[in-house]
Amino acid sequence: MGICLIAATTPWEWAIVVLQVGLGLGTVIFVHELGHFAVAKMCGVKCEKFFIGFDIGGYKLSRQWGETEYGIGILPLGGYVKMLGQDDNPANIAEQVRESQVTPGSKAQTKEIVGPDGSKYLVDSRSYLAKTVPQRMAIISAGVIMNVIFAFIFALIAFGIGGPYIPCIVSQTAPGSAAYQAGIHTGDEITRIGDIDKPSFTDLKSGVTLGDLENGIPFTIRRAATGQEETVVLKPRQESGLPKVGIFSPSSLRLNLENPVGEGTPAAQAAEKFQGGDDIIAIHGRSISEYHQLIAMQVEFAAESLEVTVQRGGKTPKNNPFGLRKGGSEVTITVPPQPTKGLGLVMEPGKIVAVEQGTEAAEKNIAPGDFIDNVSPAPGAPATDTAEGDRLFEDPMQLPEQLRKLANENRVIELTVRHSAASGEGKQATEPIELRLRKVSWVDPTLLENDPLSVPALGIAYRVLNRVDHVIPDSPAARAGMQDGDLVTQAEILLPESKQEEPNIIKFNEQGGHNWPLFTHILQNLPDAAKVTLTYQRGTETLTADLVPQIVPDSFESERGFVFDPIQKIRKASNFSEQVQLGYRETVNSLGMVFRFLRKLGTQVPLTSLGGPITIAQAAGYSAFEGLGKLLTFLTMLSANLAVINFLPIPLLDGGHMVFLAWEGIRGKPAGERFVVALHTVGFVFIISLMLFVLSLDLGLINRNL
Repeated sequence: MGICLIAATTPWEWAIVVLQVGLGLGTVIFVHELGHFAVAKMCGVKCEKFFIGFDIGGYKLSRQWGETEYGIGILPLGGYVKMLGQDDNPANIAEQVRESQVTPGSKAQTKEIVGPDGSKYLVDSRSYLAKTVPQRMAIISAGVIMNVIFAFIFALIAFGIGGPYIPCIVSQTAPGSAAYQAGIHTGDEITRIGDIDKPSFTDLKSGVTLGDLENGIPFTIRRAATGQEETVVLKPRQESGLPKVGIFSPSSLRLNLENPVGEGTPAAQAAEKFQGGDDIIAIHGRSISEYHQLIAMQVEFAAESLEVTVQRGGKTPKNNPFGLRKGGSEVTITVPPQPTKGLGLVMEPGKIVAVEQGTEAAEKNIAPGDFIDNVSPAPGAPATDTAEGDRLFEDPMQLPEQLRKLANENRVIELTVRHSAASGEGKQATEPIELRLRKVSWVDPTLLENDPLSVPALGIAYRVLNRVDHVIPDSPAARAGMQDGDLVTQAEILLPESKQEEPNIIKFNEQGGHNWPLFTHILQNLPDAAKVTLTYQRGTETLTADLVPQIVPDSFESERGFVFDPIQKIRKASNFSEQVQLGYRETVNSLGMVFRFLRKLGTQVPLTSLGGPITIAQAAGYSAFEGLGKLLTFLTMLSANLAVINFLPIPLLDGGHMVFLAWEGIRGKPAGERFVVALHTVGFVFIISLMLFVLSLDLGLINRNL
C-alpha cells in the first residue's frame, strides 16, 4: 500500500504547487497580522509597519503608503505589525514610554499614562501605550480571533469545492492489537469514533493519539461480512511512540501509478505486465469491487495461479477522480502462486499474547499467558497428512496456514494447552481443548516490530521465540552448521549490490523484541539473489551463518505482490447549510485537537511528534498535490493551531502580552521592569529551545521514533 498523491510531473505543475503553498501559508500569517492591524487602526493607534516575514538586516520588499510601511521580509517565519510605542518585548517598557512621549512644540494630542515605577508621563494619544487596557487587549487578541474566523472560512470553502479524504475502512489489523482482540477484520468500516460521525482515517489517527488510554475509545464498526453495526471499546496500546489500536489504512483496487507491483514478486513475474493505474475488477471471472474481496480470493487460491482481470485506461468520472473509470479495455493476466521461503529453522513457540473476543477459543477460556504444547485432530476426527500423522504443531510459523486449509474441511482439532500461573486459577495445569476451526477469508500479517504471529482459524496470536527448536535436515541452516538450541540474536538482510541502500538489521534479543514473525514476513518479499546473515549464540560462543532462503515444500503465501493506492473519496457538501455544518465541525474539531494535543504533550503524545517550519511546508505541499480542497482543509488546521498556540500565556506570544495587560489592569500600572525581564528571559529561552528542537526533528538530527 502506498500514499496516493496527485503528482506534479512538470516544472509548471511544481511551480503551481509551490505558489499555492506559499500563498496558503502567507494567508494564515497575513490574516493574523491583519487582525492586529485592523483593530489597532480602529482604536486610533499609529501603525508604522505591516510586514509578512521579518526584515532581518533590512532585507525586504516594501512600500510606504500613508503613515505605514507595508512589506515582505526576507525571513518567512511569521510577520509583525509595528505600532507607535509598542514592542513585542514587554521588558522594553521604558523605551516604549520614551518613544511615545511627545517632543516639545509638537502639535500631537497627548495623554497622561502611569509607568511601571508609578511615574506619570505625557505620551502621544495615538501611541499603543495611550490606549486603555481593554483596547490593548482587543488589539492583541484580534490576531487569534482572525485565525479562528479564517479557519472556518477555509473549511467552508473546502467543503464547498470538495476535497479528498481517506475513509475509515480496515485493510488489516496488527496481530495482538486492540483491534485484533475486538475481532475487527479486513473490509470492516469505522462509522463513528467517540463523538465523530463518518470519520476519516486522519480522524482515527488523531482520535487514538489523543484518546482515553485508560478507559478506551468507543468505535462503531460496520462489519463487512454482515453489514451490521456494533460498538466496541478499544484501548490503545502505547509501548513506544504514539498510541495505536492496530488498524491499517484502507487499500483500493487501483495499482500504484509508479510501482504497480513489487519487484521479484509473482505479480511482476506474470507473462503480461501490470501497469500503473490498472483497476483489478475480477479474479477467475468473479467480479470484485472491494479490497477485502481480493484478499479473500487470494487466501482461497493461495496455492494456485490467479486469473486477474484488470480495467486499463478509460475516463475518470468528473465528480470522482478516484472512481472506477469508464471505457478502456479489460485485460486478464495469469499470476503464479508465491511459495513460502524459509531457512530450515523451526523456532520454539512462545506464550499466547492475545485472544480474539467472540471466538470459540475465548469461550473455552484460552487466555493470554497460556502455551500451546500440541495441536492434533480431535478424537474420532480423520487423520491429517502432516509429517507426524497426528501432530500439527511441528512448526509454529507454519501452523496458521495448516489450520486454514483444515478449516475449509470444517475440521475440529484438539489443543493441548498449558495454562500460565496467572490464568490457571481453577484450571488444570495442562488440558486438552477441542475447537472447531473457522474459515478464514482475511490475513493478519506481522508487519510491525514485536508483534506476535496470528492464527486466524483459531483467533489467537502467540509469540515465536528466537531459540531454535530444531533444524530441518539438508536445509540452508543445516548446511551452515546451525544446531538445535542456538539462540538467534540478529539477522542482516543482504540485497544484491545494485539494490542495497543500507543494511537491514533485525534484532531478536530481549532489547530488540520478539521479531521472528516480522523477519519471516520480510523474507517472503526478498529477491532471489538476496542473502541473510544470522548472528547466534551457542553457549558462550557468538557465531554467524550466511544463508540463502529456499522454498518450503507445499506452503504458499496469499500475497502476490500488488501495490495499491489507498482508497480516497471526495467529501463535498450538497448544499450551503451542510457546507456551514461541515465547516463549523471541522473548525471546532481542529481547535479541540490542538488543546488535547498540548494537554497530553510529553506524556501520551511524545515530544518528537512536534513539527517545525519544514514539516509544515512539506505537509502543505502534500495537501496541495491533492487539490485545493485538501490544502484549504490543512490551512484550517494550521490556522487553528496558530490561534491556540499564540494565545498560550508565554512571554513573546500574544497570550503572554494578555497576561501582562491583565496584571496592569488589576494593579493600575504596568508590571515592574525586573519582574517583566525575568519572565521574558524565561519565555525567550523556552521559545528558542523549542525552535531548535523542532528544527532538529525536521532535519532528522533527532529520531522521532513514532
